[in-house]
Amino acid sequence: MPCQVYPCAEERGIEFCGDCPDFPCDYLHPYADNAQRWHNTKVFNLCLIKKMGLESWAKNKARRVLEVYSFSKWKL
Repeated sequence: MPCQVYPCAEERGIEFCGDCPDFPCDYLHPYADNAQRWHNTKVFNLCLIKKMGLESWAKNKARRVLEVYSFSKWKL
């Protein structure tokens, strides 16, 4: 299934999913086969951005998220 997030946001005239009254919605569900941890990271960060605001998230969280999910060894 092709990504429907961008066309939906464009149609609604919003730049960020968190600004949508229907957030979170089924378009953020990992429908793709073999959806990996990156999808869950995107949804988690959208929730953080909605809670913190984009500027605060970018200043205080973005780098750490990148470091943890890209370069750190995962612990379960």
